[in-house]
Amino acid sequence: MASFFQLFFIENICMIKYMKGMSINMASEKMMILNMLQEGKITADEAAKLLSSVEDPNVGKSGPTVKPGPGRPDAKRVDSDPVSNSNRLGGAKPTSSGSSSGIDFDELGRKFAAFAKDLEPKFQKVTETVAEKTVTIADKLSKSLETATTPAPPRMPSSMAASPAVGTERHIELTVLDGYNELNLAGLNGDVLIKGYNGDKISAKIHYKAIRHGGVIDLIKLGGKYYLSYEEDEFKSVSIDAYVPSHMFNVINISSLNGNMEISGLNCGQLQISNTNGQLTLSDLSAENIKSESGNGRMAVRGITAATAVIEHFNGSVDAGEIDAQKLSLTNFNGAISMSNSAFDHYDEYLWSLDTSNAKLTLNVPTLPNLGYHIRSHATLGNIRIGLTGLEFLINDPSQIEARTASFDSKSKKVRLALETSNAPLTVN
Repeated sequence: MASFFQLFFIENICMIKYMKGMSINMASEKMMILNMLQEGKITADEAAKLLSSVEDPNVGKSGPTVKPGPGRPDAKRVDSDPVSNSNRLGGAKPTSSGSSSGIDFDELGRKFAAFAKDLEPKFQKVTETVAEKTVTIADKLSKSLETATTPAPPRMPSSMAASPAVGTERHIELTVLDGYNELNLAGLNGDVLIKGYNGDKISAKIHYKAIRHGGVIDLIKLGGKYYLSYEEDEFKSVSIDAYVPSHMFNVINISSLNGNMEISGLNCGQLQISNTNGQLTLSDLSAENIKSESGNGRMAVRGITAATAVIEHFNGSVDAGEIDAQKLSLTNFNGAISMSNSAFDHYDEYLWSLDTSNAKLTLNVPTLPNLGYHIRSHATLGNIRIGLTGLEFLINDPSQIEARTASFDSKSKKVRLALETSNAPLTVN
């Protein structure tokens, strides 16, 4: 039986097609093929051929087709102001009608019809977001399948190529010089473990499986740019276990596909992280700007300091704590958020947005005399419970609350919270 996540994507793809024509037809076909592969209906080789035919309509026109199930309305709100629209679906709980998800789609359909005109801009925005995520995921997974099943073409000689790698493991060290530096590390079908330390050398252990003998993989320095260099179509997998200088990089980019990732102990200007199909753990990180995109696995975030942090996750729970970001956007598509903070130390004013869909949102924050909160919260088809003391309620409904600390403007530290979830409760303290 297909998972809820698979149904979620198929149903939203149907909605996107209705609203935007055939603009994401390729993405939906890719996801259907990947679903068939996951369910064991086709082999990896057959999936790769079908994915190639999607990219090129003139190749392999015949093949199995999959009809998506009936679409359903998504009650997920995506506007930035949780209380800007007073015309809501209300706080009614979904009831079972024999469907695998336990939701009465007929009842939701009637509600959707009644409020369609009001919600149309919101559906337009959420479907565009789903379309973008679907295309990105499908492209990444398609590339992984093709890498695993298609023989690599002959490699052209390159003056930049290092000595051919022999065996399945390499130990590499490279000294990092003072100045403006960038680090780029990318794993493939394997785990990535990056730790910062007080030194000036990158010390990396690379585990790999080459498609053919002679695949070239090495750590390269070009000016102030340091990166792990290899051709993805020549390797089945590349795992990275590395210690890197914690304070010597201005920009750090770390990515992986089909593997777990752990990153800790780094301090830089810009930190960008991408991980699909694996667990992601971030801890003890400091940067001016942090951007993280991940999915299809559990995410854990601990000890993050940043002026701006944008964290996007899908299809998995997010467990977060001790995040001290002046501006925080934490979004989880189809998964719960559980977050706990004991202090707001580095800044006088904070602006946070926490947004989930189809799962609960739980937030625990400190209560101190000098700390004031302004909370705007909305729970579509769910209830809100706020346990902070000393609040003045501007709106106090079961599924929609706006409240702020008494004498908010006089507090030395101010925290503004925009909280949103759907089909589940929202709890603060």
